[in-house]
Amino acid sequence: MRAWLNRVLYELVWWLFRPFAPFIRYRNAPDPLVPGLALDRAKPVVFVLSSRSWVDYFVLDRICKDLGLPRPSRTGSNFPTPERAGVVYMPALLETRLRNTDLLRLIETGIATKSFETQIVPVSIFWGRDPGSETSWFKLIFADSVQAGRVRKFFIMLANGRNVFANFGLPLSFRETVDREKDAQTAIRKLVRALHFHFLRARSAALGPTLVRRHVVIEALLQAPVVQQAIARETGPALTREKALAYARKCAEEIAADYSTAAIRFLERLLSVFVFKRVFSGIDVRGLDRVRAWAQQYEIVYMPAHRSHADYLLVSYSLYHAGLVPPHIAAGVNLNFWPVGGLLRRCGAFYMRRSFSGDRIYTAVFRAYVDSLIRRGYAIEFFPEGGRSRTGRLLAPKTGLLSMVVEAGLRQRTRPILLVPVYVGYDRCWEVSSYAKELRGAKKQKESAEGLLKAGKILGKSYGKAYINFGEPICLQDYADAHLPGWRNYFAPESDAQPPGFKRFVSQLALEHARRVNAAAVANPTSLVAVALLSAPERVVSADELVEQIGHLVWLLKGNPASEHQYVPETAPRAILEFAAPIARAVRVPHAWGDLYGVSARDAVALTYNRNNIQHLFAIPSLIANLFRTRMLMTDELVVTAVRALHPFLRTEFFLADDGAQCETTTRRWIEVMLQLGLLTREGDRLRRPDADAPAYSTLAMLGRVLNETLERYCMTALLLAEERRGAQALKRERIEEDCRMLAERMAILTGRDAPEFFDKALFRGYLNTLIDIGLVRQREDQSLEVDARIDRIAERSQELLSDESRQMLLQLLSRRKTPDAASASGAV
Repeated sequence: MRAWLNRVLYELVWWLFRPFAPFIRYRNAPDPLVPGLALDRAKPVVFVLSSRSWVDYFVLDRICKDLGLPRPSRTGSNFPTPERAGVVYMPALLETRLRNTDLLRLIETGIATKSFETQIVPVSIFWGRDPGSETSWFKLIFADSVQAGRVRKFFIMLANGRNVFANFGLPLSFRETVDREKDAQTAIRKLVRALHFHFLRARSAALGPTLVRRHVVIEALLQAPVVQQAIARETGPALTREKALAYARKCAEEIAADYSTAAIRFLERLLSVFVFKRVFSGIDVRGLDRVRAWAQQYEIVYMPAHRSHADYLLVSYSLYHAGLVPPHIAAGVNLNFWPVGGLLRRCGAFYMRRSFSGDRIYTAVFRAYVDSLIRRGYAIEFFPEGGRSRTGRLLAPKTGLLSMVVEAGLRQRTRPILLVPVYVGYDRCWEVSSYAKELRGAKKQKESAEGLLKAGKILGKSYGKAYINFGEPICLQDYADAHLPGWRNYFAPESDAQPPGFKRFVSQLALEHARRVNAAAVANPTSLVAVALLSAPERVVSADELVEQIGHLVWLLKGNPASEHQYVPETAPRAILEFAAPIARAVRVPHAWGDLYGVSARDAVALTYNRNNIQHLFAIPSLIANLFRTRMLMTDELVVTAVRALHPFLRTEFFLADDGAQCETTTRRWIEVMLQLGLLTREGDRLRRPDADAPAYSTLAMLGRVLNETLERYCMTALLLAEERRGAQALKRERIEEDCRMLAERMAILTGRDAPEFFDKALFRGYLNTLIDIGLVRQREDQSLEVDARIDRIAERSQELLSDESRQMLLQLLSRRKTPDAASASGAV
């Protein structure tokens, strides 16, 4: 009787569901599903649903029908077949641990039948993406819940039917699972436990922790010990406790996010329909399957490269589409303007000031907020560079917020923290024009509603594709075990102490993360074309030669990738050029002997941004090519020695992954790749460059010019230090950095280079840091420098890497250089 009644109810629910079925809209993960699951079609499949819901079953059936998977049927007392999959509910599996059921008997029969095998696929169906919060009766009725009954599930379907997400776990072999155990009961118990934990983790990865009301969060911040201590320290005659507490509340109101899944859904639709589809021809995302797996085991902190205001929108948008909970994002307080500020806050943005210095209460409140996010298990995103890169290069990381995240992460003991590097790149960055103006000295435009309206003009232009690549993560606890001995004794939840060397540890971690971001670089078509075009004399090259050079660049990357996560989206040279030419504004010039491609001086400035995105990928082969500028033959050992000498500078500037110990191995691998491509040949025991009339010579020369400006800056620094060392005046670091910058600026003007990043003072600061690290320069306590005599030899040898024109101009500029005192005297006359 009960079975008959159950069948009648099932038929009734199916007919009630049928009118709504066409209106159901779903996403699934992995995507694409069929290759992602990689099911063996010769073996039966059993889908396990996370909750006992016929509506979930109907959605699963539709997904299987749409995508060509075996259609599920309720298992009953029959084994599944390759043509007809089975389906069971997790609650039914849990019942097998308590009492003898038909399902338990079926499983035991399957275990006993040694020839029986099936693929178990756990499936979580989420109606909407609300993690749950006690905010209103509306959410209590319409938000999805594992405890929802049949009537409530009907209302949930009505409210969220167009926002369904189906998460498919990877197949689990039934036979392998049960054969590992000594008896059937143990096998069933472990299988059920594994599935139970899978569903809990899948829900946490897709929805995140339960949301807490904003005013509750703020009140908790004000009661945090670190905030109370800061208020107590600041209280005095000039600031009463009441005023200090009011200021702390103001800080908390300014900082705290007001996370809302409805706002995220609204922004997702807005970006999908009105922005991304009009601006980008596609969003190419790599590594999401790995991120989904990490999210089920770790608490994730996303740390992307920062090149555009679109970065945080794209990362959250991609994660949401992949069925992962969007993170809370640390945003500059400059973005907190109407109407964007409120919307971003409700989408997870929490705001931070550019500087915390001197404001103990604000620092304490912000630190407490970061600690609360990590303690509650929310995913976080922030940009270690601190601001958008104006040159396309990865900026040196700032460690303030990272230090807070690391300390909070090491104090909590719930789930390990995973720091995930994210490379974000564009075929054309929509802010590149304003970046060029800022580098020339123009004032940065403040973000405002007026600027937002003006930005609407980008919707009518094509910027190619956007690229997101998730790199190799760092498990914070494991990294601390290796590089911060004894940290567990200091980072107790009730202690405020920091272990010795903590600041150095954070700096080391920041640099390692930057290297992993660059190791996951995307060599997109526009960047490859930019590397080749900007390395051509006068920025003009024949079409055939350009295609050939692009092909060599691609195969250099394929032959010796920076890491397994490095990505080249398109490998056909002609397709790369055809796609990138209109975006790069490269002009094709017809000619009887063959067409040419060129780019104007103004557009070349914009292209330097794309070139700088991936310049680090060609740093070592470009240096090797430069060594053959004035030499026809060189031994392998001489090449390795020369690369080893400059490797510390390249590693500092480009955040290269290989350290000094790996330099020789890396260099020899590059030599082998260049030999395979015909860019070098062997002549006896030496390496030989191609003859000047050989096609490969043109590519080798182009490759060498990729590093021209970098090598010129190295030479400038060495020559200036060598000259100043012989002088009588004290050598002040600040003056040396400024002299290097002015020398580079003057050279850029005289050579007609419209590339402001050429004289970026931060680059010269990095060179001096490297010289200090390797012992060629010593910095005294008064910031004066003591330069080793070996700098004279280095200055002499560095000139060999320059072209005759560059070397001559640089020496002339130095000989005619005026010191500040001389310049003042000249002006007085």
